[in-house]
Amino acid sequence: MTGASRTPRASTAQIVVEILELLAAHTDREHGLSAAEIAQRLGVNEKTVRTHLRAFEAMSPLGRRVGHLDRADLVHAESADPRPGWTIEPVFDTAQMRLLTDGAMLSRPDGEYLRDLIAKIYSFAGRSGQLRGLSRLDTPKNYNTEFLNNIELLNDAIDHERVITFHYCTYDENGDLVPRRRGDGTVREYRADPYHLMYKNNMYYLVCHMHVYEGLSYLHVERFRDLRVDGTDHSITHRLDDFSDVPGEPFDIDRHMAERPYPVTGPAVPIRMRITGSLEPLFDWFDDARVTRVAPPRGDDGGAGDAGGVGGDAGRRARPVYKVRVVANEKATLWWALQYADGASIEIVEPASLRARLREVGERLAATYAATAAPDGTDAAVASAGSACRLRITSSACSRSAG
Repeated sequence: MTGASRTPRASTAQIVVEILELLAAHTDREHGLSAAEIAQRLGVNEKTVRTHLRAFEAMSPLGRRVGHLDRADLVHAESADPRPGWTIEPVFDTAQMRLLTDGAMLSRPDGEYLRDLIAKIYSFAGRSGQLRGLSRLDTPKNYNTEFLNNIELLNDAIDHERVITFHYCTYDENGDLVPRRRGDGTVREYRADPYHLMYKNNMYYLVCHMHVYEGLSYLHVERFRDLRVDGTDHSITHRLDDFSDVPGEPFDIDRHMAERPYPVTGPAVPIRMRITGSLEPLFDWFDDARVTRVAPPRGDDGGAGDAGGVGGDAGRRARPVYKVRVVANEKATLWWALQYADGASIEIVEPASLRARLREVGERLAATYAATAAPDGTDAAVASAGSACRLRITSSACSRSAG
């Protein structure tokens, strides 16, 4: 409310609220408002404004600090037009706002909903919360209109330990979501104990126990349809702690997911590998890897390729060699290793079972692409490019099949 629309006898409470609203909307750590500017905008006495500002400075309303920026505070300002004056601490700073908006965009919701959500996030960032880049927030082609409601239902089910019933979708040849069906054409219905919602590899997963399986499953939330939540609290058949690797100890969901570069079922096991060159492919996926640097064998320059590395001289000088130990799921590590197979910089040393699986995959690939042309007559170069795309393991292949 401005001075032009103010009633002749504005209450103290009304003035207090309007001062805070002005500070929240028009100030940040490099831009302030003077008491005179605030008084003019609100149509009140400057002395009254100063009294309230000093009170705010002493009390931090709503847990947000109020203070005065002097010119000396702005000597190293990054903005082009820093301005001294009174400011209020934003709910989110620029970095926090960026993380929240990027996180919201990763969930791929409806475009209109996303635009509204990001606008709300930016409104908590004060003057620095400028809406940029919102002109192209399109709804994904295969968007599930039940997605947002399903998140709310799943949160409620997890909080109250309620069983869920749902249909689970796959894609048809047009890229549209369609429910999985039985052999007779009827739609499959599933029941599960829901435990945890989380992002992994830019996908939103529900960690749950599906009643048709023994272990944990990792389902894509955007593929749920017709989700229903049981009305009875504590109706789940198993608790998450029942799946702990150490009986009697609480289930560690963070460690569990860290041991799976892709969310797949099965235990995590000790894995040893040899990496030549960059460690980026390792630590981009395995936070807790243990690494020991070793000398390369005599006459070995460490290889010519650099899996995921950056730099133009890696192949002209000897590169470092590392012994690496991780604890991870075998199948997830298989998929991870295949991503970097073209660089020949990663070798799995143990377990033997994982080496055997990699060899089997390699033999299968060699047999598939031994011909100079694809079976349908496609040019070999085009076929090769297509195979490279298919080899890129995506998170859509990582959840346990609900079929």
